[in-house]
Amino acid sequence: MMSTWPEELRTARCVLRKPQPGDAPALFAGISGDAEVTRYLGWTTHTELAQTRRQISHELARWQRDVARTWVLLADDGEAGGLFQLIGQGHALRLGFALARRLWGQGLACEALQAVVEDAFSHAAVCRVDAVCDADNARSSRTLARAGLPLEARLGRYILHPNLSPEPRDVLLHAKVRG
Repeated sequence: MMSTWPEELRTARCVLRKPQPGDAPALFAGISGDAEVTRYLGWTTHTELAQTRRQISHELARWQRDVARTWVLLADDGEAGGLFQLIGQGHALRLGFALARRLWGQGLACEALQAVVEDAFSHAAVCRVDAVCDADNARSSRTLARAGLPLEARLGRYILHPNLSPEPRDVLLHAKVRG
């Protein structure tokens, strides 16, 4: 189902493209190795570049298996500065994202999210795109709402965010639905 999805999406200020092995150093420096960026993510902060290399290989394998799409955000400087992902098949897809701190506060996450969601809804089978963020992550919640995914619910003890706690945490569910 996802096999017809583009390897590249363009917005006014950035390019989203399929990850490449050479992205690992920039992603490690700006995202996966930065404890502030990974604080609210579902995986632990990477402590070595090899972990980020393995993550890219994993994402490329999921792309190949047609179960997920991860795009790397390239901003004006041409350096990998974000990860945007759709997971799922059929009518409902789950959206996730992370952005390097050097790009925070510029509206790039919102712009990239809008491009991913717009492309998702260009596929007739897709009726829902949703995203969850930690209930304490007000910044991501606002970004999702600005990108056109209004707050739908709070889900209690829904997901593990291992950089915050070994216990499941509450999340805010944002969604956009067709029609």
